[in-house]
Amino acid sequence: MDDRGLLELIYRSRPGTIAELSTVAHLDESDVADGVLRLEAKGVLSVRDGMLSYPHPASWAAGVVGDHTRALRESSAQASAGIEGILAELPSMLRHWSVGELSGDLAPVFARHGPRAAEDLWYDVARETTASAWAVLPNVERYLASDPERAARFAEAFSRKESVRALLPKSVLTDPRLVEMSERYASSGVEFRLSDDLPSWLWIDGDTLALPFEWGEGWPTSVLGVRNTALAAMGRSLFDQLWRRSEPIGIAVHPWTPLLRLMRQGITLDSASRTLGMNPRTGRRRVAAAMDHYGVSTLFALGVAWAAEADQLG
Repeated sequence: MDDRGLLELIYRSRPGTIAELSTVAHLDESDVADGVLRLEAKGVLSVRDGMLSYPHPASWAAGVVGDHTRALRESSAQASAGIEGILAELPSMLRHWSVGELSGDLAPVFARHGPRAAEDLWYDVARETTASAWAVLPNVERYLASDPERAARFAEAFSRKESVRALLPKSVLTDPRLVEMSERYASSGVEFRLSDDLPSWLWIDGDTLALPFEWGEGWPTSVLGVRNTALAAMGRSLFDQLWRRSEPIGIAVHPWTPLLRLMRQGITLDSASRTLGMNPRTGRRRVAAAMDHYGVSTLFALGVAWAAEADQLG
């Protein structure tokens, strides 16, 4: 009898001792004892002073899931810490390898300096044709105080991407300019979340990863960008871990929300996309993402589901 069959027999017959279980199972007591030891190691029963006890399967399953969940969190935290450690060392290694722009490099490196370096690097080297741009911004003072013209240029560039996400510090909640900044970029589909655990300024745009010269800076004045698919993927992995642990700002604004607001007024998808300054193909991809989100297959059903949620949220 295998361990599963033995456990099923225990649940049915509820023996109090190994001897009783041996009798019920019609097996040698030593064989039964070996099986009980294996089941005890799995945590599904326990033996004390020769007496068997076994928790309800639901309680045992909950305990095991809890253990695995804690292990997964620890593993995730360790993985994040490992990635963060590598990224912290990367700027120094890259500076020793090559500083400046070398078009022939397998991993071209770009450096920018000055009070606007963090913005200028993205605007100078990021590719507008990439699908996503994700940023960790421990210090957003300059973004909050950004002049309207510069902010409009960023918003226009963001509107052409499928996914733009930014992680901000929770302390920004007390700044009255947050609402204005959120509204400024909401029409471009930018998603914001808050966290107290932002290790350093960085961004990932397509295959380009940007880091400060000194890891941990919230608004660096010397930054490096490296165009390398593997390094960008490592940055996205860290960002994804941080994003999962973060909190939306109030009611989450999805990238498709501005589009659906216009379409609710009777404007076609392509026209709504152009009104928001994005390519209609990008607009169609955002609507497709909305359909997946709401589990619908037609524009009419999407409108109904989205409107119902919007009305419920007030």
